[in-house]
Amino acid sequence: MTHPRATAAQTAFFTKAQGFNIHDSNFTNHQTTIIQSSAVDPLETLHKHRALEACHTSKTAASAPKCKPGTRTKAITDLTTWAKEVAADPSSSKKLVLWLRGPAGSGKTCIMREVARICREDDILAGDYFFSTRVPGLDDETPFVATIIAHLIEVVPALAPPIRQTILSLPTIFERSMELQIEKLISNHIASIPSQTPLPRIIVVDGFDECRDQKQRERLLHLLYSLVTPPHSFRVVMASRPEYDIRTAFNQAPLKSITKILHLEEYEVSGEIYQYLCDEFARIRDNHPAKQSIPSDWPGEATLHALTDKSSGIWAYPATVIKYVDNPRRHPVELLKDVLDASSTASSGRPFAELDALYKIILNPPDIDIPLMKRLLHVVIEFTRFPAWSTAMGMGNLLMEQILLAPSLDDFLSLGRGTTEMTLCDLHSVLSVAENAGRPWIYFHHKSLEDYLCSPERAGDLYQSPADTHSDILTVCIHNLKLWNWKLVSPNADFQDVDTIPDYSCGALRHLLFEKKCFPPSVLDFDARIVWRCFAFTDWDPPKQHIFNDFVNSFHNAMCKEGAECRQSCASFRRMLQYWESLEQIVDESLTSGDPPMERLKRFEEKCQGLFAPLDLSPPTEALTTILQDDENAFLPLPNASLESISGDVGGGGQFIPESTSTAEESSAPQTTGSIHGSTPQPAERRRRWWHILFPCVT
Repeated sequence: MTHPRATAAQTAFFTKAQGFNIHDSNFTNHQTTIIQSSAVDPLETLHKHRALEACHTSKTAASAPKCKPGTRTKAITDLTTWAKEVAADPSSSKKLVLWLRGPAGSGKTCIMREVARICREDDILAGDYFFSTRVPGLDDETPFVATIIAHLIEVVPALAPPIRQTILSLPTIFERSMELQIEKLISNHIASIPSQTPLPRIIVVDGFDECRDQKQRERLLHLLYSLVTPPHSFRVVMASRPEYDIRTAFNQAPLKSITKILHLEEYEVSGEIYQYLCDEFARIRDNHPAKQSIPSDWPGEATLHALTDKSSGIWAYPATVIKYVDNPRRHPVELLKDVLDASSTASSGRPFAELDALYKIILNPPDIDIPLMKRLLHVVIEFTRFPAWSTAMGMGNLLMEQILLAPSLDDFLSLGRGTTEMTLCDLHSVLSVAENAGRPWIYFHHKSLEDYLCSPERAGDLYQSPADTHSDILTVCIHNLKLWNWKLVSPNADFQDVDTIPDYSCGALRHLLFEKKCFPPSVLDFDARIVWRCFAFTDWDPPKQHIFNDFVNSFHNAMCKEGAECRQSCASFRRMLQYWESLEQIVDESLTSGDPPMERLKRFEEKCQGLFAPLDLSPPTEALTTILQDDENAFLPLPNASLESISGDVGGGGQFIPESTSTAEESSAPQTTGSIHGSTPQPAERRRRWWHILFPCVT
């Protein structure tokens, strides 16, 4: 017997066949069902969590300074020779790690990029990671393992299938510990590689000291140790400043016995710096708009030797001198004279005396608003330390990159458009302002400038304490959120010029509260419900309830004394969140109930009445009516159902009227604004509606 719903394709084996008989036979219809999966490719998940800019082949690296041909050859040769030897025979040396240590500005990153390039060309590079405090997100451990694994898959394709399968079975693997990531994604699959497949073994890590958190550095060193010891056989080439925690780790077990240390300052570079200066000054003489007035022998042998001596092996000094002098709007002869005059007053008792003198002259250009410039520089420093909050808010590093654009800083600080660019335009030798299409945000060319500005002894009047910077940013955040809230309720509000400011302000506010920084008076009486309003009105798509909870707890811990009654603003904020959570729960329970629509609606009304009774809403039915408008189809999945046709005095004790008994007038009544049959409002629209109910009532 044929099933009444069976199709012709399911029952007709010989369509339109005639004139033949088949006896004593059984037929089976085999069908193939093709299922198209919308699941994300696991390798896309991997690439989402990697830091592409951390690699030596990134856009950042492409525009970064490089070793001038013929320079740093001895250091590069020593590093690559060791790497090639241990890659060819991992058991050839007891030293499993090579640490290149050197002072700030000594050219470590240029050397390490060259080392990574050579290792890649020789097919021995397993992965590389260049930490940086000047590129958003590269001062944190989070993307480290994913970045190394992504490169490893590129050079060993045989690893892709098992790693893909592991990510598919553990989609949250990159939210787990780095140790678990290594175990599941590398340790468990290395043995599956065919023996004839060469395994690249060199991992290059640069700027390790620029991973800001010492605890993260400790974890990373432990992780790297696990990668160079059984069951793994990778080898690590690392470069960093000799910060106390790093050199202490390398001078004690277990790293001491397996580490070879090279001191970059022991390499003679005076000749290379001298040649670099000769070539660069020749270039300026040939290309500067004022070249006709520049003497052919400028700057002279004595000056070249003097600048070489002042460099003291620190490449940041001559590089900064050249950037400063190479200004097409000012005469290079005069600019170099300023550098030499500043150097003559430098104290020889400080290790960075010459560099400090150079920074002092650069950061005091004529006709500049020094207080504004100082404010902008320290705000930039603070925002480069904010990747944690932008990631926590689900924005990755995008939020920080956006706020460090010059126009965004103008808006955030309530400055006229163009102010930031005009204020910083003469500082091109030490920072970039919209000069790089691949990195359009503001960033320092070298970390030594940040070190200078953060040292009261070195920076003098340009120093600003972190506490003052935090207070400044907090005050700005409060101002921006209050202004945004006012514009939101203003009939003439223009959202286009303020739509991103709440994002920046909420993020910065949350970060500083969480870190328990100092609080200006403006924070103490701030109505924190505005923060919740920002979440409710922006196009972010929670549920990200943990963000709200985290913000509430941070605000409470920062604002309220332990054991004392909460401040009014904190109490209102917490109650607001409690009502929101309760309302969400009531709606979810009602939507998932198996009861008939009328019964479901009645239960929903009873629960909401109990929730909103303490709020003393006027009229008390407003909340219920608005929420029912949002979800009328979910509550009443009936043809042509509408709120007007099934309810009388909803929420006020009235009777529910079935559609069949509604009057013609009621049936033809237009639907309430925003209630569209067959669909429910988007989450952002629902949050806006609920906000208008809760905000005025929860005080």
